[in-house]
Parts: sequence; C-alpha cells; structure tokens
Amino acid sequence: MLNNVKTLISLERLRIRHFTDNDLEDFVRFITDVESTKFLAFNEAQKKSEGAEALLKTTIDSYDSDHPLLAFAVESIETKEFVGFCGLTPGENNTIEIMYAVMPNLRGNGYAVEIARELSHYAIDQFGYDRVIAPISIEHEASKAVAKKAGFEDHGVQQAPGASEKVQLFVYQKKNS
Repeated sequence: MLNNVKTLISLERLRIRHFTDNDLEDFVRFITDVESTKFLAFNEAQKKSEGAEALLKTTIDSYDSDHPLLAFAVESIETKEFVGFCGLTPGENNTIEIMYAVMPNLRGNGYAVEIARELSHYAIDQFGYDRVIAPISIEHEASKAVAKKAGFEDHGVQQAPGASEKVQLFVYQKKNS
C-alpha cells in the first residue's frame, strides 16, 4: 500500500504525502488529544475518535475526486514514523491558508518550521498562489514562533478569515523576481 502513496514534497528529513489508511491510529491519537487540538479549527465532533476517523476517510476519498482536499500526512523519511500533518485551504485574492501540526512527542525538532516553509513554497511555486496566510491564535506562542522562523511576516492582530475571532495573522508573500 505504501508504494502507492503520492508524495508531494520530499525534504531532507521529512516527506509530505497523501494520507493512507495506515495513518488512522496516529491521526486519531493526535486529534483526540485535547492539548494538541486546543488551537486548531476542528469542531468538537471531529475531536472524537469517530469524527477523526470520518475526517480522515473523507480526506483520503477526496484525493480521487475532482475537488481533492489539500490535507497531507507528514512522515520521517528515515523511520517512516508519522510526524504530523498539514494542509492548505484556498481563499480569496490568490491567497491560500496553511495549517501544520506535529505529534506531541516530536515537537521541538524543527519539523513544523520545515513543513510550514516548504508547503508555502509549494503553494506558490506549484499551485500559483501569491500569498500564504497563517491565522494563528493570539495565545499560541509556539505556532507564532514557527511562522516567523519559516519566513512569514507578522501582520498583527486581525479578524480571522471566515470566522468571528481575532487572530495573529502571518503572511508569506510570493517574492517578486
């Protein structure tokens, strides 16, 4: 089954790829961890085992559709261990929103910075977007630090796109040649 996995991005340490059924246990473990999803935009039903399973199945099924979800697993190239996941959500004005998450036991290794940087480059270079945004909870200091290290600029506190709460908005711009 792993031979059929579509790899989007290969880095020195990580591979960003399509989810597979083999990711179910790790994905559910992450999504049902209250501390891990504290700042992520999953609804309460998705934060339960059944909801997380349904979300993963929907994501995997979407890859063969006309409108695939841009949600991906991240694994270690060396060990094949599930490191986390990331995703992109298209927005208005040639802007796309990024999301990244790393398993609790693997945080602090620079993985989130690598994921955010490379997925942003991919969104601009492969999908043709001009801007990648990372709306981050004002209280989520670790994620704000990741965005800065990944090359995003802090645009201050703003209204979250499509939501009612305020967020710290970080923007990665396409570099003009």
